Amino acid sequence: MGMSSLKLLKYVLFFFNLLFWFCGCCILGFGIYLLIHHNIGALFRNLPSLTLGNVLIIVGSIIMVVAFLGCMGSIKENKCLLMSFFVLLLIILLAEVTLAILLFVYEQKGCYVKAKLWFQSNFLYIGIVTICVCVIQVLGMSFALTLNCQIDKTSQSIGL
Repeated sequence: MGMSSLKLLKYVLFFFNLLFWFCGCCILGFGIYLLIHHNIGALFRNLPSLTLGNVLIIVGSIIMVVAFLGCMGSIKENKCLLMSFFVLLLIILLAEVTLAILLFVYEQKGCYVKAKLWFQSNFLYIGIVTICVCVIQVLGMSFALTLNCQIDKTSQSIGL
């Protein structure tokens, strides 16, 4: 891989992760806003502290941390940060797949019926969004590994 394509890959990974970091900031801010200004009830009766605001704060924080690792790992060409970014994306992808499987295996009544009707009426959109998220995660992981391998080759060629 040439040096120009390596620089392109480095900056593409940086700018996409910067965009995701800003999105994580917005999600975090919206979660804090909901937590402070709106007293929305718990998502589950047996977990009263799990509100929409708390979930958005957790998701926004995770997105910000992962995107920060991707930004700094790519722009500084730091192998440790790139591998941490890759591992966290892999864990998130595996958690998403596990959650999807658990939703299909453990069907509950009551709220499940409403959720099932909503999923059936929006199945196409949910499928498109899910596929796009998975593709973006796999591309991020492959870009991080490619950049990581190129850092190895570049440092070996200059004798570091």
